Amino acid sequence: MARRLKLTILLALAVASVSATPSSAAQGADFTLGGTPCKLIPVPAATPIGTGECPGVRPGATVESDAGLCTFNFLFQGADGRRYIGTAGHCILGESPIGGDVGEESWAPRTGPVARDSEGDRIGEFAYAVLEDPRDFALIRLDAGVPASPQMCHFGGPTGVNSDRPGALPPTVLNHFGNGVGVGDVLPARSALAFGMPDPDHVFAEGAVVPGDSGSGIISADGRAVGVIVTTGVHTAAIGTSGIDAGTVGITRIPRQVARAEQVLGTGLTLQTAGLL
Repeated sequence: MARRLKLTILLALAVASVSATPSSAAQGADFTLGGTPCKLIPVPAATPIGTGECPGVRPGATVESDAGLCTFNFLFQGADGRRYIGTAGHCILGESPIGGDVGEESWAPRTGPVARDSEGDRIGEFAYAVLEDPRDFALIRLDAGVPASPQMCHFGGPTGVNSDRPGALPPTVLNHFGNGVGVGDVLPARSALAFGMPDPDHVFAEGAVVPGDSGSGIISADGRAVGVIVTTGVHTAAIGTSGIDAGTVGITRIPRQVARAEQVLGTGLTLQTAGLL
């Protein structure tokens, strides 16, 4: 009975939060994730002063491109012998001037847009990027000799890949480290709650993200990689027995993003793991 009461309360809160949102929020959306109107997390033009301390090339650190500032997600070893690290696709492709999908792009070695670390030093070049519902993902091909760590700042991990699809109760705790402007200086390590993860392409969670957080990797409490933070706003796809597919943070799930990147790049990609901190 208590479990049923808790679920009823959660459902009521979710419905209330949606109904209390002005319709103009959906009208102002510039992207859809899982068919749900939402906003891409903006990409600041330069590294903000006082960005949270997460130096180097690793999950949670700053990445800069010609499009602006974002955050790295996970490190991968390619079957081609090269190393790759991820961020969001819109961190290099930008946004469509009329909203919606931008498309998919790949670059051969020595032809991609340059990627830089928080010090402005070159660390590699973009090899792949997509911004096309339900995908928003990019991979940077690291230069030889560039030091890189697979371990996320503050939380540690990833310990593996999380492709689970749990229901609403208990809620799934998700952790990330991002370089959001302002927030990145005070609280770069943050947590969110997902009241269900029923969709294999995305997760909608309750949490806080701001410009600069785009591309952040997000992990479950056990350290497994869930996905990439890409959108903000009210996301509502479904509310049912499999959980509440709604929230304020939009996340693209890792397994299908990586599978598509492997197909386009023509090489296998193995997630590099690390222990929890």
